[in-house]
Amino acid sequence: MRKIFLVLITLWLIIPAIHAQKVGLVLSGGGAKGMTHIGIIRALEENNIPIDYIAGTSMGAIIGSLYAMGYSPDDMVELLKSEDFKRWYSGEVEEKYVYHFKKNLPTPEFFNIRFSFKDSLKSLKPQFLPTSVVNPIQMNLVFVDLYARATAACKGDFDKLFVPFRCIASDVYNKKQLVMKEGDLGDAVRASMSFPFMFKPIEIDNVLAYDGGIYNNFPTDVMRDDFHPDVIIGSVVSTNPTKPKENDLMSQIENMVMQKTDYSIPDSMGILMTFKYDNVNLMDFQRIDELHDIIYFSELPVKDKL
Repeated sequence: MRKIFLVLITLWLIIPAIHAQKVGLVLSGGGAKGMTHIGIIRALEENNIPIDYIAGTSMGAIIGSLYAMGYSPDDMVELLKSEDFKRWYSGEVEEKYVYHFKKNLPTPEFFNIRFSFKDSLKSLKPQFLPTSVVNPIQMNLVFVDLYARATAACKGDFDKLFVPFRCIASDVYNKKQLVMKEGDLGDAVRASMSFPFMFKPIEIDNVLAYDGGIYNNFPTDVMRDDFHPDVIIGSVVSTNPTKPKENDLMSQIENMVMQKTDYSIPDSMGILMTFKYDNVNLMDFQRIDELHDIIYFSELPVKDKL
């Protein structure tokens, strides 16, 4: 992780210029690997490097939205280590809600008789496969609770959040990215991280919205076009899909749905930090301490020089 040493030294040398300029932070998608972004934000904050705008895709959208709402790195770590978040990505319904979603409603009847109208069911088709691996009930409940207040406070305008924010979702019907800049913040982030087959997509303005990484997993173009920052700092924890493996379903799905993303920033526009992990899976969220600390503690010698 010596690359981050050089990055922070470079930033330190140009801090006077940065303080007079606007800085945009772009966070890539990457599943659980995206928790690395928290360590990046902490390092930038502690070195007094401002974040004026933030944009992200998928897990980058989750971390970016939390920061845009005013969450500190400590707040984010606490949330992502909580039982609420575990239920979020596992689909396990919280005990107090099980009654409403799993059990039949009570009725005053003594008995009931069920009739079978076969003719009226001819148009129904059996569904052999679920629409997603993860049950979306608990995730939807958490998103409502987590993002409702921020959506109300900014009145649906993401420019009015604590830090102006953008995230990317995908319109798979029209084969294009969706730049989420207004509306319900929870819906925007929920769409941005809805990886096909893993998480159920949601409908926004009559469009079925999926994970933004399908078409743009590192939205530097959106950062440039919407915010025009003087400096872009990019954090990349993902790569373009590699050759699919016969016994690896996720690698096959990624190759089928993910378009190639340009994970680069021209030197004249900013600084790119790239982190590669060979042994971290999409859903390894229980490894948050490890992923955060790899980045954060690797730059401590640089902080001592500042």
